[in-house]
Amino acid sequence: MKRFLSLFLAVMLLLGILPEALAADEPNPIPVIAKENITPTPSGIHHYMLICVDSWAADLTKSGNHTDGLILVTVDEYAHRVMLTSFIRDMLIQRPDGKFGRINNIMDLMSPQIKNGIDGKVGIQLLVDTINTHFDLQIEDFIVVDFKQVENIIDAVGGVDITVTNREATYLKNYSISSTSTTPAMASGGTYHFSGHAAVIYMRIRKRETAEYLHADGTFHSDNQDFGRTYRDRVVLASIAESLKDISYEDALKLLDVIIANTVYTNMTTDDMLNAVDLAMDMRGVPVEHIRMPIDGTYEEFPYAGMATKQIDFIANREALHSFLLDSFVVVDEEW
Repeated sequence: MKRFLSLFLAVMLLLGILPEALAADEPNPIPVIAKENITPTPSGIHHYMLICVDSWAADLTKSGNHTDGLILVTVDEYAHRVMLTSFIRDMLIQRPDGKFGRINNIMDLMSPQIKNGIDGKVGIQLLVDTINTHFDLQIEDFIVVDFKQVENIIDAVGGVDITVTNREATYLKNYSISSTSTTPAMASGGTYHFSGHAAVIYMRIRKRETAEYLHADGTFHSDNQDFGRTYRDRVVLASIAESLKDISYEDALKLLDVIIANTVYTNMTTDDMLNAVDLAMDMRGVPVEHIRMPIDGTYEEFPYAGMATKQIDFIANREALHSFLLDSFVVVDEEW
């Protein structure tokens, strides 16, 4: 009987007539946009993709590099806005080869050169291309860093101020961050000045809920797991921006030298970097707005090919993202 049932299912599979319930492990089609059909970036809008490799010492000549930190920095020089968009690492996407996969695996899987000990740069560009075709964006400039480089950059700006909950404080203490890595020494929930290393550990927290903050749906609530990580990434970047609101042009150029020295890879030229510095100087003191992809209510947990992924409604998220970036759809945490 078991052999008959197995044979029956095999025949059904070959004929493509499996019942819907049995075929439910196949993802929904993803409506990617052809490059030539992507909406042009409006004048005055500048996109910079920040990509963090899940490593303290990233090496693009080796495999296993996952891009777990994905944050788009968008500057609108006309509306005088600075916006952060974070993308969760387990988002199910259509890879450049047409197969389904997690977004944080693209750089590694799509860089066959890695296997020959060359580099994974082609995979980085394909990752940015994937974000563009899934979210109708024209991101061109990107910077790739690892955890140690983020630590060094944060230390170069003098550290950051972060407000933590009691549960986050307990987690950080149990992680055994140095008592001198925050000022004052970490005790309980409250606002502390973090060194670079402590800030990176804070950004990596995944098993504690965040503080409540204002979401795109207009409600205040907390995030956990990868959603919590993306929120903490935005908190740290916003704190860095706040700490630089009075920076001089001379000091900004010194910081640029630090960033260049602490970059795994970038496609930005020196002139591109200097133009970004000029733009940042004009935006000093501007409140940082933020959003997360996907927004609440537009995704579902979806195990696929042995991976934990989230299947999202890309059309709804494109609409929300473009509304945020172009129509002053402001999501600002008042505590920032």
